[in-house]
Amino acid sequence: MLPGGLISILILLPNLLWMVFPPRGKPEDDRDPRGGLHKAMEVLEWVGRIAALVIPFFYRIEVQGSWSVVALAVMALALLIYYAGWARYFLRKRRYGLLFEPLLGIPIPLAVSPIVYLLAASALLASWYLALATVLLGVGHLSISYWEFRGMGS
Repeated sequence: MLPGGLISILILLPNLLWMVFPPRGKPEDDRDPRGGLHKAMEVLEWVGRIAALVIPFFYRIEVQGSWSVVALAVMALALLIYYAGWARYFLRKRRYGLLFEPLLGIPIPLAVSPIVYLLAASALLASWYLALATVLLGVGHLSISYWEFRGMGS
């Protein structure tokens, strides 16, 4: 058995590097204040993010049965894609657009892969709380990331 908090730590590691080495070439946002839908998505994203990162600390990782093995395999694949996206970003001089560009045919992979990872983690932990938090995070994070990728912003 491993502590469930390991799930959160593994998904946060690249973000710690991102805080030290921020993106280059981020476009200036001249649309402030943003519209109501954008603000609502930001709230969903933050509520979901905090909950999804805290909840695993209240569980233990136990791999029992084929369902757990499948969930763990999906988590590993999603985390591998997530790390590959971050590696591309850091190896290519932290260009802002790399945070959103497709990878292996996956659109906005740095938004999609952590959601898949956390949904699989909710199955592994048998946590409806984590699943709900991840859905909230996903709705907000995927919307905002898509808008950023498309240059819509609001």
